[in-house]
Amino acid sequence: MGTDHVEVTSADIARIARVKPTAVSNWRRRHDDFPKAVGGTDRSPRFDLGEVESWLRSQGRTGGIPADQRLWQAFDSVRAVMAPGDALSAVGLLMLHLREHPDVAVPTEPAELSDLLSRAARMFPAGMLGTDVAGLTRGLRQPEASRLATVLTAAVDAARDAEPGEADGPAKTFETLCSRFLDTGGRAGFTATPPELAELMVQLAGTPAGTLLDPACGSGTILLTAAARGYQRILGQELDPSIARLAALRLAFSHPGERPMTFDIEPGDSLRRPAFPLEQAAAVVSNPPFADRNWGYDELLQSPVWAYGAPARGESELAWAQQSLAHVVPGGAVVILMPPAVAFRPSGRRNRKELLARGALRAIISLPPGLAAHYSLALQIWILRRPVDRLTPDHLLVMDATGGAGTTKSAAGSNITPTWVQVCKLVTESWEKFCADPAGFPDRPGVARAVPVTDLLDEETDLTPRRHLPLPPPPTVSGEELTSARERFTRLLSTLGDTLVDTAALPDLDHETVRSVPLSDLSKTGVVFIRRASSLGAAHNQEEARSVHRIEGRIVTGTDIVRGQPPSQVGDVDGDEVRNPPIRTGDILVPIVAHRLTARVAAAEDIGAYPASTVYLVRVDPAVLDPWFLAGYLSSNDGARQAERVGSSLGGDIRVDLRRVRVPLLPLDTQRAYGRTFQRLSDFTRNLRAAHDLGLELARSSIDAIASGLTFATEASPSAP
Repeated sequence: MGTDHVEVTSADIARIARVKPTAVSNWRRRHDDFPKAVGGTDRSPRFDLGEVESWLRSQGRTGGIPADQRLWQAFDSVRAVMAPGDALSAVGLLMLHLREHPDVAVPTEPAELSDLLSRAARMFPAGMLGTDVAGLTRGLRQPEASRLATVLTAAVDAARDAEPGEADGPAKTFETLCSRFLDTGGRAGFTATPPELAELMVQLAGTPAGTLLDPACGSGTILLTAAARGYQRILGQELDPSIARLAALRLAFSHPGERPMTFDIEPGDSLRRPAFPLEQAAAVVSNPPFADRNWGYDELLQSPVWAYGAPARGESELAWAQQSLAHVVPGGAVVILMPPAVAFRPSGRRNRKELLARGALRAIISLPPGLAAHYSLALQIWILRRPVDRLTPDHLLVMDATGGAGTTKSAAGSNITPTWVQVCKLVTESWEKFCADPAGFPDRPGVARAVPVTDLLDEETDLTPRRHLPLPPPPTVSGEELTSARERFTRLLSTLGDTLVDTAALPDLDHETVRSVPLSDLSKTGVVFIRRASSLGAAHNQEEARSVHRIEGRIVTGTDIVRGQPPSQVGDVDGDEVRNPPIRTGDILVPIVAHRLTARVAAAEDIGAYPASTVYLVRVDPAVLDPWFLAGYLSSNDGARQAERVGSSLGGDIRVDLRRVRVPLLPLDTQRAYGRTFQRLSDFTRNLRAAHDLGLELARSSIDAIASGLTFATEASPSAP
């Protein structure tokens, strides 16, 4: 019996053939021999991968599907008959077996396949997994066995197809498949911990020694980091058994043979039924679930682990924090990821006060928004330590890593999130300095401060870091700078009047002799050259991508054109001047998508830059067509109407099709007269925008200058009775 077929979608076929999805639709319509759908729906059909590959070869469109791509397609197809987590666990078991038995063949009969997987399960380190891995192999029937055999065969092929010199093809194959599965939403509500965050949290737990526990280990990223850093025993618990198996298998592949390290991953609810004894771990590092309303409030109300008060029903995160403290030995560290609301919610005030007053809470570190997860929350790292004696620390470290890690602004004025390298360096250095001398820790305005615990034990016990950080020095604006700004603003206002246009001075037109021509016709005759830059990532094959000569260049975006600002980006561009000519004097730049069609003639700062893939570059023969005349007409309501009529609406924006816009042909002298008028209007618009921006900046600077003295006078004065 052969392996079962693998099903693929039209999008999968497009990726395999390195074409756009629309090409696949065209093939289905134009070629009677294109494979027929074997599943799916009319709107989303699925095709047999073997038939598709055979058809593509007959058309000379592909030389074969890479083994890793075939593996993913086979794995994606197995979801219809078995849980993907179980299928992935089976792949992991077989890859472990393949390490010791490189000549293994995958049978397709259910009994033989079950026997192979049972033998593979025995390769798993004994006593290192609480859940029944071998249980996956019992009771296999068709079509599960057939589909699973296809996946396992593809996995073996991918492992054997590893790059020359690849140290461990089976491990790489499993980790690649596992990572792709987790990245595409392995299960609802599950978000894998970024490796950089895991590295930072494990480092904050202190010198690796003894046992590390993650009571909500997920796919095991924190545990893998702990093993790499030298912990001798790794413990983890995960609610979802299939995800727990993945964590255990990932650890098995990373298990170093040259030094002792053991691990145990148990499935189950860590809060209701903890799998490991209390007071055992040297450290607990975890990224537990947030905002869990069903964490066991009613069942655990009388739990002995609530040494700092029973958490409220809506404070599941504080329940995880206390459970973690109960698992560490005296002096043991707890590093836990928290949402920002835990630091200030009224329902958690009593627990926060107890954690502070009894010396368990040592630091709260606010991470840059969006750095640690797919959502834009400024997540926090809480560092706790189980008290050893009655002596309690008298300071709490509060940090906001956003500003201190080097947050900058782009040329367009938007914030650029600091990198993990910057954040980790700032956080670890600050934590080490604080641990060495909490009372002597130097304040860093806007970044870090050691706050006396007594200052925090008020009615709110709001521990939000930014609330307790000293303000950074206010921007000092001298009187001379304000005077200079006012003078520049006055000069700009005066130039506005000089650039106003008197339309009565324009030459008269003989409307009967004026004819209009589509830009597409002018393009065919060479009068107009219209080009859209292609993205470097748009190369259809690796050979084409390698042939692109990349250079660093300034880039003009559609947003730059609309806002009237200089090129705002710097990046890799195609350095071939034939495929991607730089902007020259007289070139016209038009955004492809905008709320209103806007065309600008290249300014001095644009020369030598490159248009983004969202911008049309229009180059004209100045002996036939005046660039300012054409840019002015394209920017008019009539030009926009024509572009919109042949374009498409995108949420209030229009997609521009310049080639169908009809431009009136006038004598060159008349064009230049109109062009000079359009140019003056462009100058008026630019000066008006500059006056607007400078006026707002002047107003803000004046407010800051007036208020700065009041702010510091308030901070320096004693508190009112």
